[in-house]
Amino acid sequence: MRLEVPEEKMTPKERVLGMLQGKPVDRFPSAPLLLNCCSRVTGVPVSRFNSNAQVMGEAHVQAWHRYGHDMPLMFSTTSTLAEAMGTKLYFPEDDAPRVEAPIVENPADLNKVQVADPWRDGRLPVYLGAAQHVLSEIGDKVFVGCIFAAPFTTASHLRGTETLVKETYKNPKLVNELMLLAKASAFNMIDAMVEIGVIPVIVEPVASASLISPRQFEKIVLPHLKDIVDRAHKKGSPICLHICGQTTLIIELMAESGADILSVDQINLGVAKSKAGDKACLLGNVKPAETLLKGTPEQVTAEVREILETAGDSPRGLIISSGCETPLNTPPANIDALIGAVRKYGQL
Repeated sequence: MRLEVPEEKMTPKERVLGMLQGKPVDRFPSAPLLLNCCSRVTGVPVSRFNSNAQVMGEAHVQAWHRYGHDMPLMFSTTSTLAEAMGTKLYFPEDDAPRVEAPIVENPADLNKVQVADPWRDGRLPVYLGAAQHVLSEIGDKVFVGCIFAAPFTTASHLRGTETLVKETYKNPKLVNELMLLAKASAFNMIDAMVEIGVIPVIVEPVASASLISPRQFEKIVLPHLKDIVDRAHKKGSPICLHICGQTTLIIELMAESGADILSVDQINLGVAKSKAGDKACLLGNVKPAETLLKGTPEQVTAEVREILETAGDSPRGLIISSGCETPLNTPPANIDALIGAVRKYGQL
């Protein structure tokens, strides 16, 4: 379903920048998290998409031409930084990779962990190369983002998620040491991204309120997030923080990180607006599985309109997106519906 929409008056780059700067824009930006599903546009398996910079970059370029979203985002899995630091991944033929063997099987393995060089280690060069390709093709029209895991999530992939969460109580010293190594790798990644003109997007799903308490988030996670945000700001770049899962109990703490954009999943955007909307631009949050994957274009449109009505007056701005990654086999008509609904009903 393609809605009849007004003619665009701004480029996506102008629109996103205006929204972040609090300047007048023609409409709300739309930036659904079109990640691995971009491989469906060019018909390549995910394993090839996430291992070849040219293939990944061109898939994002073609997806942008196909859908017209306001910001392409490079990503494959939250474990990519951990892979570059030594964790072994399993690569399905046509799905996102996942952790097969954390490098720190026992605390004595800590000395095996290396701080990642984004231009050399793992598949980080694939992401940077893909971003460079997108910038070379459409960078005059769009900002390009690159998603990677923040320290607590990276530490969970170095040690094993269940083990790490338990060790926040049993061995907090090891948790902190892993997070310091992860943060050093994240600093290197931010430096590389800013160097080529890419916006950092950090994701911290293991720190959602579904897995740890707000008190643990404040004590263990937040200080490192603040350091990551400060690094980006000192380099002259805005930064986005995404936490999927339940974020109602930690939305104010997320805002304390200083991130310019807060990307949220399972939270009422009215609540997010009231608790954090004066501190950061909000990004979200059409339901990825329930609505985008399994719903109809009409349901997608209705949810976009509800989001606009609920949070369109958020003080620092709003970008319409999916709550988390758009599922791999989402019907293209539903992606069209999201972007078309923003264009039609999100005029300013």
